[in-house]
Amino acid sequence: MPSRLLVLSRRDSHVHVNFHPTDLTLLEVTILIFVFIFKSVLTGLMILIAGTGHRQKITTAMPKLSVSMPFKLTKEDVNLYTKATSLAPGDLDSDRASKALFLSAVTEPCMLLLVAKRGCPIQPLGAVNVRNSFELLRPELCSVSNLQSAEGAMVVATLCPEARIVKRGVEFDLVVELGVKFSDGDAMEIKTIFRQVFTMLQFARIPKTMKLSEVVHQAEFEFKLDSETSLAGLVTLPWDGPRGWARVCKDYNPIHIWSLAAELYGLPGRIAHGNHMAALALAKMERKPLMSEGGLILDVKFKRPVTVPARLDVRVEEEKIEGVQITHFALAGGEKVYVQGEYSEL
Repeated sequence: MPSRLLVLSRRDSHVHVNFHPTDLTLLEVTILIFVFIFKSVLTGLMILIAGTGHRQKITTAMPKLSVSMPFKLTKEDVNLYTKATSLAPGDLDSDRASKALFLSAVTEPCMLLLVAKRGCPIQPLGAVNVRNSFELLRPELCSVSNLQSAEGAMVVATLCPEARIVKRGVEFDLVVELGVKFSDGDAMEIKTIFRQVFTMLQFARIPKTMKLSEVVHQAEFEFKLDSETSLAGLVTLPWDGPRGWARVCKDYNPIHIWSLAAELYGLPGRIAHGNHMAALALAKMERKPLMSEGGLILDVKFKRPVTVPARLDVRVEEEKIEGVQITHFALAGGEKVYVQGEYSEL
């Protein structure tokens, strides 16, 4: 293993990796994929050795694990993102929803390192990302120029202490926070300016006797797919589209890169990254000014895998709840919604 990644093999609950998230090299990404494969194979062998009647122990209590690393934005990060989304560079500062997905992509490698860390129970090659939430807490500190010049910025990825038992398996939450040094009078402190929560579903057979976790979900917005009034554009993603997104976030999971790997996992073919599809949808939407210059919250749910090449409609609906403007968006094909999300001001 490259010396920069050896720290991940420690038993410590927290480790610091001394390089920027998007500085991960192709060799290091390859090593991480082999680590993920090894974890999956090892778990399978343990079950096989225990016998066909063995059931994997299912628990909701998670170990205390976190990974931190320094952060500084580069021109290459911006160029790779705008190329992958066809978004004009200037829109990254003017559109807060797109900024949230951009910051998610350039900090995601920290989450991947957390999953690869010794003791992490998640098997990424046997899990799927089902939904993500993003909070742009301090937009005025999230400008491209500020993040390119920021000194002492830090990314921290943390495994949430409680998982959830659901019908299809176990859901894990991983929180990634981006903080920058902020002057508060005479003192300097790290302020969190952006936060995201990745929710991963690890498939498992849940005994009928096991009680499912109580999860409170908001009523899901229903899109009128037969209404032409909500059609905002068309998203197309070519065969090699996932590679462009992987260059930004370093997520080279084989199901996004090789069709054979995707088919081995029971998928119809190579699939797109969920956040990439959400970013493409936002890039097609008309940018209406929000009511204030404050923060923004964005939630995205992945309902069906999107195989490439892809061609999907962008649907948009708006509503006001208790004075708060909420913008709903979806990527749909035929009568099916593949990706949907919503954003509003904090």
